[in-house]
This record gives sequence, structure tokens and C-alpha cells, in this order.
Amino acid sequence: MYPYPRILLLVLCMLASLLHANPYQTVAPGADAFALIQGGRAVPLALGASTPPQVRRAAEDLAQDIERVTGQRPQILDLEAVGQKPALVVKLAEKGSALQGQWEAFTIGAEGQQLVITGSDMRGAIFGIYEVSQAIGVSPWHWWDDVPVARNPEVALPRALHRQGSPSVKYRGIFINDEDWGLHPWAAHTFDPELGDIGPKTYERVFELLLRLKANTLWPAMHEVTKAFNLYPENARLADAYGIVMGSSHAEPMLRNNVTEWTLPHSHFNYATHAEAVRDYWEGRAEANGGYENIYTLGMRGIHDSGMTAGRDTSEKVATLEKIISDQRDILRRHVSEDVEQVPQVFTPYKEVLELYRAGLKVPDDVTLVWPDDNHGYIRHFPTARERARDGGSGIYYHVSYLGSPLSYLWLSTTPPAVIWSEMSKAYALGARELWILNVGDIKPAEVSIELFLQMAWDIDRWNVDTLDRFLVTWAAREFGPEQAEEIAEIMCGYYRLNFQRRPEHLQWWLPHSRERGSPLTTEEADERLAAFASLAARAEAVEARLPSEMRDAFYQLVLYPVAASDAANQVYFYNERYGRLFNAEMELRGQYGLKARLAHERIEALTHRYNHEIAGGKWQRFMAPEPADNMWRSYRTAVPILPAEGMVDRELRPELFPAEDVGGLLDKAREQPSRFVEHDGIVAMEAEHFSRAGSIGDAAWAVVPELGRTGDAVTVLPVTTASTAPGEGAWLEYDFATQTSGDATLTIYLLPTFPIDSAHGLRLAVSVDGGEPQPVELVRETGDTEWKQAVLNASVQVSLPLNALQAGPHRLRLHQVDPGVVVDKLVVHFGELPGSYLGPKETVE
Repeated sequence: MYPYPRILLLVLCMLASLLHANPYQTVAPGADAFALIQGGRAVPLALGASTPPQVRRAAEDLAQDIERVTGQRPQILDLEAVGQKPALVVKLAEKGSALQGQWEAFTIGAEGQQLVITGSDMRGAIFGIYEVSQAIGVSPWHWWDDVPVARNPEVALPRALHRQGSPSVKYRGIFINDEDWGLHPWAAHTFDPELGDIGPKTYERVFELLLRLKANTLWPAMHEVTKAFNLYPENARLADAYGIVMGSSHAEPMLRNNVTEWTLPHSHFNYATHAEAVRDYWEGRAEANGGYENIYTLGMRGIHDSGMTAGRDTSEKVATLEKIISDQRDILRRHVSEDVEQVPQVFTPYKEVLELYRAGLKVPDDVTLVWPDDNHGYIRHFPTARERARDGGSGIYYHVSYLGSPLSYLWLSTTPPAVIWSEMSKAYALGARELWILNVGDIKPAEVSIELFLQMAWDIDRWNVDTLDRFLVTWAAREFGPEQAEEIAEIMCGYYRLNFQRRPEHLQWWLPHSRERGSPLTTEEADERLAAFASLAARAEAVEARLPSEMRDAFYQLVLYPVAASDAANQVYFYNERYGRLFNAEMELRGQYGLKARLAHERIEALTHRYNHEIAGGKWQRFMAPEPADNMWRSYRTAVPILPAEGMVDRELRPELFPAEDVGGLLDKAREQPSRFVEHDGIVAMEAEHFSRAGSIGDAAWAVVPELGRTGDAVTVLPVTTASTAPGEGAWLEYDFATQTSGDATLTIYLLPTFPIDSAHGLRLAVSVDGGEPQPVELVRETGDTEWKQAVLNASVQVSLPLNALQAGPHRLRLHQVDPGVVVDKLVVHFGELPGSYLGPKETVE
């Protein structure tokens, strides 16, 4: 459908992906299969005498999973007792074997009458164990989302050798953060009321989940509401028993949780004035936890994720940080290993620390530099050639949940998979391969984002620009069966696309501390958006009705609640806004819209009550809290909608006042390439993926990334390692369009608010019309300013340039590559000012 000249390269990429990521799956019983039930009994699990205790513990999970599927629990026996009899064997690679010495790799294959899981190391064996669990039908989320397990007493596995690993990213995991409104109230009051906190009982479930997802690292919950992870000594012992590597966030150096562990006055947490006290504090943790497998965060910020207090100016702050890092490494040398270069250590240039790093801060070569996003999903810095050459390498700290400026998003998980894929694949290609950490908030409801992030970290080749659109289908098929997978994937695709345009937590168009203003949507655009959400919710409810009853709890958590709650949240906002606009204009409709807003608010309450009190017999009580859940951190959270009082609205809805709503273009998934773009009302609007022709230079070409745009797809230059070019010398896309107007026009280009790959300049590309000289375009990106705030809320940033003396008639617009990493969503040629719609003009075609 689209011109794409790199056919050979894409075919090779697809083949590599299939070879690298071929999933391990069950097979029909037969000569080429290993049956888990033989002779009417489950074959035993056999472990060698020297099997690490972490592997033995995981084997217990596998035995339970086999029982879930077959109805029979296998015995766990010593390998010597089993001999050569049929068994499912778990062992570590022997010395001298091809697998031995590799990081977290495993094989599964038949040896005689036995099926053998061989791990290159302790975690390799554990991941092989859970690979079998998932293959026989146990979802990694079976406990966290109540995904049912189908019974199959004849389940069998292939005898042919299957291999996975070593993983693409060495350390992979999540950060539990902003747990005040979900995970903590649930753990403290529902799951572990005896403790009244997030403690060992909860972390056991988290550790198991991580291993089932082939993750190995955790940054634990750290808000003041939660007692520090290491204040429960059992937590660290459990992490070791599961084989989990513990770390701490960018704001918590040396495994210390400052908000609950620093007991001296906050003003003393200052290395310029109280260095000895701070060193003693760090040394105590290293001494207590140095025997466990950890990743140590170096550096220093304030008590609770605030800026460092030491140093009056940039040069003093840089010198102080370098001294801090040196002293921290001395502590590690004394309590962890004399060979400190072999101790995993990370330094995260987060927020203002990035500017200190760019000002010349020197970090030891063996320390991993962990680059953060802007808290809204767009990575701020990518490793340079010099940084890629460092022994410690680079990592990424990425958010799919956030409490902070300009507005928080803590309720529903709405970052599109395409955005995660685009940013993380870019980071990996540019050398960030040592540590990936995902800020997941409360874990739920970020399950889909966690899944994709960790799948990519395990195997970066599994999803590429040609297979990405199958991710949601694959996920839905595993959780709910293949019959409904395509429909569920389409629903979720629409959910992400609509919420990408504006998250449910961001349904206000003014910034905190600024004057209130309404949305820029026209009545038609708002109605179209509401109809699109209503359609998604209706489709989700229809799927729920078709699913077996045992699947509905999982479906509600993963699909129906987020979709229906998003629908209701948009109704609350737009109907309430409509009520205000009509207050003195149309009294009859005013009362109707006020009632609709109130009913939508009640619907959110009912949906949330079902989640908290009815799903899985009340298992998730207190977990779900619509944003804003309280009045804490108000400067970073959306305003509570003030709904009209009951006496100000109608008592009943009158459907005859509202014409039948049409979903319109927002859910139209057709990607038919228009024959030509034409002017309507002084505007020619073109979706970037609908180009007329394309040209590549070497391996570089513009590629269509599915669902990366706000109303469809987007285009970007791949591979991202492509060198920058001069305007007119790189890959290009061309668009045929026609105007009826003559005169000076403007081209406005809608981009995703990504950051440049090379931080030395802005986002650069070039444009030419009708074969003219390419005009360079550069958009400078800064975090914290008003433009950045509006860009992340709208998922868009614009740049404009003049098109002088454009004559009526046909034209060719050419988009030229300058830098890779630029993501183009839409191009609009216009005579005069553009309307204020946040989506931009709709595509105008013949």
C-alpha cells in the first residue's frame, strides 16, 4: 500500500525476528512430542543435587502450574533417583558446553526419554522453567490479573531443541512508584492487613511476576506512605531467594530510601555541610546488604526526588557530585568487592542532574549511565559515540505513570505500545543495553505496557516496524484465546489512539497555576471523540458477554474497565463543558448535558466499585482510584470537575434531543492512500503516512510506524543509526496536492514531541515544493517550558515555515531527511491562520 524501497532489508529483519523470537509452544501428542502426563501420572520434575535454591523454588511454581493445567502435580525428585526414566529435568549448563558462561540463557530439548531445561546460570534455568509454564497455558499475569488456566490433561511439548537468550538488555525490571493511591492501600488493607504495608507478602508476588516476565531487577516502592524496603530485613532475603537483583531509584543512592530512613534533620542531608553523617548512612546499608546481588545507584539528590542542596553554582555542584561518587565507590570497595569496577553501579542524570552531566561531570568509566525520559515517554538523551564506548554502557529509565509537571497520569495506563516501541528501540540501537527500568506506578493497570517493555528488553528483535501491529493480537490471544483476539486488539488499539490525543488524567486545557480555559475542540470534534469512545466501550461490553465466565474478571481488569472508564471520563469533561457553554443560551439542552455529566460521573464510581469490590471476589479492594483520588500534590494533578447540582439538571434524559451519533474518522482504521490531497477552506491537510512516493539513500528510508500518530500512523527515518545528512541529500517522501488559492501559504508540520538523537541541536528536517531548494527546519526542544508542557499533554509539537507565492494548481511537497529520530505525524499547507483544534485539520482529499 505504501512505497517502501528497503524490501530486502525488511525481509531479512523479519527472518531474523522469527528465528530469534520463535515462541515455545505446546504441540499435539505424538512421536515428536514430550507428554507431561505419561502412564496416567505427571512425569516428575528432576533436579540435580547442586541445583541452586532459587531454581528449586521456581520448580515448585512449575509443579503447581502443571497441576493447574493437567490436574496432577508432579513430584520433585533428585535427578539421581530418576535415572533415565521419563522426567522433566532442570539443570545448569556443564563446564565446557556452548551454553556455559552465558548470561541468563537457556535451552529446552529432549535427551532420551527426558525433556531437559538447561540454564546457562541460575536465572537462565529459572527463565527456562517459566517458559514451560507459559507454553502450557499459564499466563505470567495469572495471579495479578486472574487470567484463568485452561485444563489440558494431554498437554505435550516439542522434543526439538529450543533456545533463548542471552537477553538483549542485561538488567531489566520495574520501579514501583507513586504507590499511595493503589498498591499501598490494597496491600495495607486487603492483601496484608496484619502488616498494614507493602511488605514481604506483597513483594513475593512482585518477584514471581518479574521472573515470569523474564525480568531480573526491581526498584521498590519508595514514597513516604510505605516503610522502606530494607527496613523489613525479610524483603532483601526474599529477593535473594527468588534471584531478583535489587536497586533503588535515581533519587535513592546506595539502596537508601531517604524519605523514611534518613532520621536526621533534612537540612543535614547535604554533602557540603554533613558529609560524615551522610557517608555513615550509606555505609550502613552497604554493610548490611553487600552480600546480596544489587545494583548501586550513585550520586545524590534531595530527600524526596528534589534537587541536590550542596553547591552554590554549577561548578560547585559538579565538584561535589564527583566527590560523592568517589566516596560511594570507596564504601562499595570496603563492603561489596575490592574490585569495585565489577560491582554493578548506575548514575542517572535525571532532571537538573542532566545539565550537570552536560556541564562536564565526570563519571567513572565502569558506571552505567541511565538516561531518563521527560517523564511523559520521550527520552531526553541518547548515548553518543563516546558514551557507547564506555565500559559501563548505558541504560534507560522510562515512565508509563508519573506524578509531576505539567499534569500527573496515575489512573489509567494509556501510553501507546507504538510510542514505547519507538523510543525503546531507538535507545537500544544507540547503545542503551545495560539496564532498562520502567516506572509502572502501582503495576496495575500498566500490565500491557510492562509486557511490551520487558519483551523488548528480553528480545529486541521480537517486535519491529512490520510486526508491531501484531503485539496486541498476540497478547490478547494468550490471555483470552484466539477467537476474540483480533477484536480485543482493535478495541485496545482504539483505546490507546484516543487517549494518546489526550489522556483521561489530562482532560483540562489549562496548566496548573494558570487561568482556566476550555478545550479547543469544536462541538463536532467533541461529539466525534465521544462517539468513538462510546463505540469502543460498547464493543468491549459485547466481547465480555461472549467470553466464558471464568475469563471475565481478567477481561474487566485488562480491557473493559480502562476502556469504559476512559469513555465515562470524557463524557464527564465534555458534557460538563457543554453545560457551561449553554448555560445562558439553550436552557433545554443545558439541563440535559448537565444530567449526562452527572450520570457519567456516577458510571465511573460504579465501574470502580466493581473493580474494587466485585472482581475476583473482592481480591482487589482499594486498588483502583480514579484521578485525582485526593487533594495531595494538587499542583501536579488535574482539577476536580465541578458538576452542576442535582437541582440544576434535568431528571431524565430525552434521547429525541440528540441525533444518532456517528463514530466518524477517529476510529477509521482504513489506510487507503488518497489519490491526491486538495484544498478545502484554505487548508490542505495530509497524514504523513499517506505519501505518494518515496526515495531512500543507502539503508536509510522513511518508514511507516503503525499507530504512532494521534489519528493513525506516523513516519520516521530508519534505521535510527543513520548519519545525519544535508538537506536534499537524504531519504525523502513526496506528497501530491492541489490548491485553489494563489498567494503566500504556510506549511505547518505536526511532530511527536520526541528529543533529538544528537543533543547538540534540535529536531531537523527539510522541505521543498515543486522541486525547489530544500528549506531546512529545526525545532529546539527544552523540558520545563510552556511549549514542552503543552506538547506532552497534546502529544504533538508544531513547526511552521513560509511557502511564498504558491500558485493555484497541482504541487509536489517533498519531506527530506536531515536527522534520524524525527517523527512526523501530519503536514498542513494553509492560507491564513489555522483553526485552534488540538488535532489539527482533518485530512483533505479528493
